[in-house]
Amino acid sequence: MTDHQRAAIVTGASSGIGRAVVERLRADYDHVACFDVATGENDWDDERVHEFAVDVRDPDAVADAVAAVESVADVAALVNNAGISRAVSLADLDPDEWDRVLGVNLKGQYVVARAVAPGMVERGEGAIVNVSSVAGLRGSATGGVHYSSSKAGVFGLTKGLAKQLGPEVRVNCVAPGLVETPLLTESNLWTEAALAEYAADLPLERIGTPEEVADVVAFLCDGASYMTGTVLTVDGGSMLR
Repeated sequence: MTDHQRAAIVTGASSGIGRAVVERLRADYDHVACFDVATGENDWDDERVHEFAVDVRDPDAVADAVAAVESVADVAALVNNAGISRAVSLADLDPDEWDRVLGVNLKGQYVVARAVAPGMVERGEGAIVNVSSVAGLRGSATGGVHYSSSKAGVFGLTKGLAKQLGPEVRVNCVAPGLVETPLLTESNLWTEAALAEYAADLPLERIGTPEEVADVVAFLCDGASYMTGTVLTVDGGSMLR
């Protein structure tokens, strides 16, 4: 291997937006590392894609995985995508569930960024893209206050990291709206009729695809050289409603 091979790390990479990001970044990076609690479920058919069984809440496991990636190539990009959601009312939301969702969706992003940032700063370049949600901007009637709170926290994390890690590292955020992922299609929150009604009220009149979010993530990783601390909504215009 050459001394200047570049790697991207994608968390929550086994399905949905994370998988689409891995597929997209394979064109731009020498190696792509997938951090996920679910591994071995994807046939990437590409020796440049590496899977690591990692719980992003675990600093030691994350540090070990990052070190393994750095032994192969310089980590030039991190996409903090791991996230979970379970619909629950405030009355039924217990502290353990709050901690679980905030742990993965917000603490996990901090843990991985903290492990990756020193190498980026030392090399003088890098990009971090945090995946949030429009639920963090407008709240969520279906996902629960723990979910929208975690996603709102990602905005603050993004801006704080951008200030602390610049000028060497750019830190930006994408906030998807409804996207055709297993988190959406396998949930009991939306019927087909409800999704159709929601989509019809959007300016673009359809639900988004993981690939459309991945294209924006790829732009923030490599093409947005004068952007940091920014939140880009990828939502078909839902914030206009």
